[in-house]
Amino acid sequence: MKVSTEEKLHSLDDTMHLHVGYYEHGFDDEGVFFKSLETGRWLLFFDQKSYGVTLLKEYEKWNDLGLLIGEYLIEDDQIEVEGHKLFERFLKENSIVK
Repeated sequence: MKVSTEEKLHSLDDTMHLHVGYYEHGFDDEGVFFKSLETGRWLLFFDQKSYGVTLLKEYEKWNDLGLLIGEYLIEDDQIEVEGHKLFERFLKENSIVK
């Protein structure tokens, strides 16, 4: 896994973030989206160590945020709906949920 630089961490807008979760069938998994100041894209992070899960894919590790799951071009007014869909897809792709 690659470890990100501090420089990258400072390029996120911490006032623009969204917590997403999956709470069905006894699961309680959460991720967080932050908006990039550089690209305007939303970045999804997941801290797999908190959940004790092994992922099927490899992801870039960011200090203090966990794994960068992906970068998405989503309108701000659509991030809540689309963010939850993307997080659920990530969980299913890694066989965390079915």
